Amino acid sequence: MKTETFDFFPYGCQYHRAPTPPREEWESDLAEIARASYTHVQFRPQWRCHERRRGEFVWDDLDRLFDLAARNRLRVILKAQLENAPDWVFTELGGTRIGFHNQPLDPIAHAAFYVGGWWPCFDNPRVAEAATEFTRQLAERYKGHPALWFYNAWNEPRSRPLGQCRCEHSVASYRDWLRGRYGTIEALNAAFGKAWTAFDTVFPPHSHSDYAELFLWRQWAAEAVAEQVALSVRGFRAADPERTVMCHVGCSSLVQDPACDTSNDFLNAAEVDRYGCSFPIELHPANLIDRNAPLYQSSWLRRVDPGYWCQEFYTNYANWHKEPEPDFIEQAIWMAIASGCRGLTFWQYKSERFGEESNGWGMREIDGSPTRRSERCDRIAGVLKELGADFAASRPARSKAAIWFDLRNDLLMRIEEMRSELNHIEEIRASTDYSCKQAAAADHTILRRLGVTADFVVSGDDLSGCRLLVADAVELVDEAAAAWLTGFVRDGGTLLIGYPFACRDERTWVTPQRPARGLEALTGCRETLRVALPAGEIRNIRWENGAMQAAAGWQVILDPAEDADVVGRWEDGSPAAVRHAFGNGQVVTCGGNFAMAFFRQPDRSAIPPACTLAMELAGLEACDSLLWRCSRYSESCEYRFLFNAGGFTEAEPGRFEPVYTSPGCTSAAGRLGIPPFGTVILRGTPASR
Repeated sequence: MKTETFDFFPYGCQYHRAPTPPREEWESDLAEIARASYTHVQFRPQWRCHERRRGEFVWDDLDRLFDLAARNRLRVILKAQLENAPDWVFTELGGTRIGFHNQPLDPIAHAAFYVGGWWPCFDNPRVAEAATEFTRQLAERYKGHPALWFYNAWNEPRSRPLGQCRCEHSVASYRDWLRGRYGTIEALNAAFGKAWTAFDTVFPPHSHSDYAELFLWRQWAAEAVAEQVALSVRGFRAADPERTVMCHVGCSSLVQDPACDTSNDFLNAAEVDRYGCSFPIELHPANLIDRNAPLYQSSWLRRVDPGYWCQEFYTNYANWHKEPEPDFIEQAIWMAIASGCRGLTFWQYKSERFGEESNGWGMREIDGSPTRRSERCDRIAGVLKELGADFAASRPARSKAAIWFDLRNDLLMRIEEMRSELNHIEEIRASTDYSCKQAAAADHTILRRLGVTADFVVSGDDLSGCRLLVADAVELVDEAAAAWLTGFVRDGGTLLIGYPFACRDERTWVTPQRPARGLEALTGCRETLRVALPAGEIRNIRWENGAMQAAAGWQVILDPAEDADVVGRWEDGSPAAVRHAFGNGQVVTCGGNFAMAFFRQPDRSAIPPACTLAMELAGLEACDSLLWRCSRYSESCEYRFLFNAGGFTEAEPGRFEPVYTSPGCTSAAGRLGIPPFGTVILRGTPASR
């Protein structure tokens, strides 16, 4: 990853994606964007528009846009949209994708890809070569233009729908991936208990029912997506090797459906200099999980790329939706910035005019007039301009608490919870409403309520400085991860486990001993009886101090070791929660998933006693509050953000001075009054971190 140093905070907007906005609006729009203190615009040249006939490139519109951007001193992010392929990609190169039951997925258009050609198979080497040549030609055209800032290699790389693509090129790529991973068909058979004759007899699955084959295939799909990013990058760098190239995912791996909409943030990020994401948050937040979404999604992206960009921030929905409240839009923008993003780009400047995006997504109205949302966005632009280089150089500090999120476990648990009939996998609806992601969202929100902005970590990460690690709904724990967890606790860390835990291996098989990998010595207990609870059912755990803790998903009865303490019991008296000292650290294990129960009623749920116990054991101060604090640090300043997620509240700024207060905030007698969804930004000298 490149580490750029800016003397400003990048804060801009997507402007042009043919055919809108039309040419007659460009001059006044770009002048207004610059006047409002935005630093950059993004243009989306669609392959289909600029190379309608093979080898004939037409750049007239883009030339004009670049010149207007330069006139207004706006930097340009140039994002090639290869998914809009020209007709000849399908008619001459055989670029049509193949879905389930060998049905062609003919190119279509929808509002986000209005000009059509959506999308070809980039596993086809002829298509890949042509796409790379387009990005090379694009870079060759604009690499010397004074407005060009950097390239965005791909718009939301992903493999969707679930059945794509099964053409000869994709199948060959999948088989090659298996060969590269397992070497021989005998090794593949031995690894998964299969009985294939040769790699050439392996086909993508039509069912998820054995778990293993879909588990393999979707891992390949994620690597194929990263290769698509790479082919675009190769074209840009062939013509302009030194300039920064980024890409951004639509839904990050934390919130996407890993079976039906596959992408791997780490693989994608490895292909580019800078990584980013769109920002799919609920703009009409119904509960604390929704209100915390900007913080927890940013925490994950910060793990993927510490300098990540919030590359598509939405201020509205499409199709005449109810307008989001400006207070929450403003708060969500500042949450993304507070969490460490290095730049922010709005999707998009003006509302769209056609299809399923009609009258949607824009900061401003279709005619360019301001909205209540754009007025807040413009105000933030001015503040960021005033804060300048020092703020741009600031970063969040590492947290003392972390949540382990594992991509393979996420995929496996998604497959496990599909609940479809054999051979009806195509009926699966894309959804992220399932246990692994519910637990991650709830864990982050619970810790946030307790005063901690938790980091996300992956197996093998350096945990020095981390006092509390949450491992929740992690069924797949391999040997390396088991050693990593053990070392963390042995060295003095506190581990909080929510079941299910360490009950499947890399084959996707259930392990005879649970937890597996010898982790019983770490947890001080083992799983005995497990009952899967019906959807929506809650069981209670009574703690030794009389507190009640709700649990959902599973009821697991634990068998404690002699040196472990039972700290919570199911209503029938059987062990439900165990505390165990190991090395210099502690482990708290819950046989019922507290996070999933919290997820279902976050505004009415009490903080789980397991979490307060784990915080206490980790030596972390717990304070249940809906006034959430985050900080960014530079060499000279601490920028402290106060986000009110509850009712009207007050705060004492202390040694800090306000540099931004949202409308409705008050100041009297040295205290700040902060209304619901109110945001305050303070600046002061950094204390010891």
